[in-house]
Amino acid sequence: MYLFFFVVVCFFFYPFLFFVFFSFFVLFGFFDFSWLGCFFFFDSFNYVVLSFMSVFVLGFICVSEVLSGLVFYSCLVVFFSVCFFYSGSSLVLYLFYELTMVPVMFCLLGYGRQVEKVSACYYLIFYTLFFSMPYLFLYSRVFCFMNFVYYDFFMSYEFVFFLSFCFLVKFPVYFVHVWLPKVHVEAPTSTSMVLAGIMLKLGGVGVFRIGKLMNFYGLELFVFFSLVGMVFCSFICMVQSDCKSLAAYSSICHMGFVLLSEVSMICYGKSMALVMMLAHGYTSVLMFYFIGEFYHVAGSRLIYYLRGCFNVSLIFCFFFCLTMVSNFGFPVSVNFFSEYVVLNWYSSVCCFVVFFFFFYYLVSFYYSVYLLVCFIFGGGVVFFFDGRFVVCLPLVFMMYNFFWFVFVI
Repeated sequence: MYLFFFVVVCFFFYPFLFFVFFSFFVLFGFFDFSWLGCFFFFDSFNYVVLSFMSVFVLGFICVSEVLSGLVFYSCLVVFFSVCFFYSGSSLVLYLFYELTMVPVMFCLLGYGRQVEKVSACYYLIFYTLFFSMPYLFLYSRVFCFMNFVYYDFFMSYEFVFFLSFCFLVKFPVYFVHVWLPKVHVEAPTSTSMVLAGIMLKLGGVGVFRIGKLMNFYGLELFVFFSLVGMVFCSFICMVQSDCKSLAAYSSICHMGFVLLSEVSMICYGKSMALVMMLAHGYTSVLMFYFIGEFYHVAGSRLIYYLRGCFNVSLIFCFFFCLTMVSNFGFPVSVNFFSEYVVLNWYSSVCCFVVFFFFFYYLVSFYYSVYLLVCFIFGGGVVFFFDGRFVVCLPLVFMMYNFFWFVFVI
């Protein structure tokens, strides 16, 4: 296994070969549910499926991206993310968690087109490093208890609260979300796809790891963060003129739902959170891909100016409609199933939560349909090469298939 991992690293500067060998490395996790030493261990199919999604997104980027530098940095992010999923100690977990920030920063500074990319890097570094300092403090205080990556012992509520912020900033939950829209707006399309499809899942996996520390104590604060983030960011999406900023706030809404599922502390809450992360990963990647394609041909990301695509490329608009339908949780999508199960449980526990869900679904449906109407109908004339829809077919299949439930339920 380590020899195969070394072969993967040797092909690091050849993106296609790296993708092929890394795919076999991840698929090996489906057949080997065991310890692999002090550096890697496959301890759950959840992390194997998330790793498979990361490599799948990397293959999509290798096919759709023409700049070799962006492909190389995307390989770096995927490599660090998969190492994060399979980390065997808390220190290695933290190292790979922070290393994912470095390639994104290089993509921003090297390939961003506006001067605001510098401030976006400042936001990214400040939020990530500042909120991860309590994690280092906790590691230095209780080192002997944190050789492995599961926190299955009792701690005080204050320690759990500050420890969780290290991972909540990568969800990101509302109140610590400011860095995400700024980075998305200034980042290239491939970096946005990696950020939304892969890096936001690191926070979810981190909360998976520290879930045993919570022990039903003080979960009301996390539920409050989730509900407020879902509703507020949905209303923020309604007033966005930049479609990339709208997609970024939409990601914050969906990841708030993931946190709500993780802290539900029910037997299928972790599984439904995993299904939400998978559905959001594929959907958000396609959203940013289509927005990037529209920007390349129209020269603008303003929603008002991106009109008339229906008159030029019917097949491209069809796939964009499927993406937006999955975004607001239409019943035929995987996203709907997971959200329905969590909604059903919370409605039986607390009826007051149903009002938050009502506003969330209503507003998310409104801005998704509004974006569709603005993109499809109008008098603008742009040109798309219809053959590029073949690239989107695998991701569309992943958004609307249900074979994931075999591994997570």
